[in-house]
Amino acid sequence: MDPRYRDILLDRPELVTSFPAWMLPAETVEHLRAAAEPAVVEIAGRDSLAAALRAAADADHDLLLPTIAYTGTEFGDWRLPFKKVEYLREWLRAVKADVEVLEPVVMGAPELWRLLCGRYVLAQYRRFGFYTPCIGCHVYLHAVRVPLAKMTGCRVVVAGERESHDGLVKLNQIPTALDAYVELLARFDVELSLPLRQVSSAAEIEELVGGGRRRSEGQLECVLSQNYRDADGAVPYDEGAVRRFLDEFALPLAERAANAYLAGERPDYSTLADGLWQTS
Repeated sequence: MDPRYRDILLDRPELVTSFPAWMLPAETVEHLRAAAEPAVVEIAGRDSLAAALRAAADADHDLLLPTIAYTGTEFGDWRLPFKKVEYLREWLRAVKADVEVLEPVVMGAPELWRLLCGRYVLAQYRRFGFYTPCIGCHVYLHAVRVPLAKMTGCRVVVAGERESHDGLVKLNQIPTALDAYVELLARFDVELSLPLRQVSSAAEIEELVGGGRRRSEGQLECVLSQNYRDADGAVPYDEGAVRRFLDEFALPLAERAANAYLAGERPDYSTLADGLWQTS
């Protein structure tokens, strides 16, 4: 890993639009904007890698911009997502050599993550009857990629979300949540492509990733992993409450933030949630 990436990951600054020139040179932006079908791709765990592989193989994307987004809760080996980028590039050289994979962009907005996932724990529980940071976290992960997609002319963002994981429920990937993420990006004329949405089997993910298992396995961990599971591992939830949380809080907050970035401004985090907790 380039030590300059390491410095960013150590500090985790606000990094959504004003990227260092060494990370996203002007000529790279021009290259993306001139491409026929460029796409921003999420790089995180194995599902995101498999989604990028499938999108590159099945779609007409000629240029891929890998993105690694940080939140406030990861721990582990930060070299892992960069190894996935290397594997994606090598796989495409062998299978679809006309697809170019650029150097990754590292990005994040910790204060936005805090508003969506941490600041309003009590308010969320009182209003919607539940609390989990995971749904807001995925709203965040998709929202921070919107300004980059717009500035680079990428009409598509590829992510590895899927509705079922060998029968296990992930609350941040239930159909209601996935629909909401798609809707959020559509408000900015960006398509959130979920090529694995109907893939439920880990074995199929293994098949997609292929022979690069050692370099593609492993991912960063989250200190809040499985917080929405009860002691027996079940995931009780009210789908209507999840939809209300998205419609009444998470999506409008994320949209406000993305609009500020697109206007060339840093969101005013002290007022960004104003009015969203008022009851009619």
